[in-house]
Amino acid sequence: MKNEFIHITPQKWQEFNPPSTDFLADYLVWQLKKYSNLQKEKKTFLELKKAPFIIGVAGSVAAGKSTFAQKLNDLLARKFPQLKSIVVSTDGFLMSNTELQAKGIMEQKGFPVSFNWRALTNFLCAVKSGKQNVPYRLYSQEISDLVPDKLGKINDIDILIIEGINILQIPPNAQGQIPSDFLDLGIYLDSSDDNLEYWFMERFHNLLKQNKDNPGNFYYEWANGPIKKADAMAKQVWRDVNYKNLVDYIAPSKERADLIIEKQKDHSFSDFYIKKF
Repeated sequence: MKNEFIHITPQKWQEFNPPSTDFLADYLVWQLKKYSNLQKEKKTFLELKKAPFIIGVAGSVAAGKSTFAQKLNDLLARKFPQLKSIVVSTDGFLMSNTELQAKGIMEQKGFPVSFNWRALTNFLCAVKSGKQNVPYRLYSQEISDLVPDKLGKINDIDILIIEGINILQIPPNAQGQIPSDFLDLGIYLDSSDDNLEYWFMERFHNLLKQNKDNPGNFYYEWANGPIKKADAMAKQVWRDVNYKNLVDYIAPSKERADLIIEKQKDHSFSDFYIKKF
């Protein structure tokens, strides 16, 4: 599959483009300038409304998508201070726990069947169309569910970064437009299976610490019980749910990315793969 991509290491990028050492920053500047020129041409002939640049960030559970998306947002703010950008998670387009339980698919939460694909597609269509006050649901990691009676809104933005395991996937029984149709740049965060499981367990242990004194939280019971029992449960969740989801649905979507970034155990970037055009 990676034969379809140009392989670039950070060291090779320094050789090609001295004195620049920040491949990701250079790549984003290039993509946004290219998009800006295209928009100017379209506006000249079609008089279109401003269409925000949409970046999708995909990858496994625990791959660091949320952190990467926020750092990407910070990078854009430094490089393009005149542009307004925002980060949104596709977790907000999961079905609620109540709906998942009613459908009998709670154990498949995070799998393609558990997402409201039509809502996600309609959201991205509205954003790309330049509409204002576009609502979206919020998801709370603390309650592991959609936040009740609260919405986020997209209003007058230049760049949308939408991160989630499913943003590059083709929905089940897809007909018509799909979410990835609206992406101007698709990024996939890749790493070894061992690294991903390590990061998942690391995040699990952090959540135990955060919720040790938080009765009612999902992690409270596990945080105050035998650690071996908690670890065994987490490893089973990784093996039976997250790893299966990765192999069957998430990893196959990387071939639809424009840029694949390989990460090392310390979360540093070791290799970049740019799709050939």
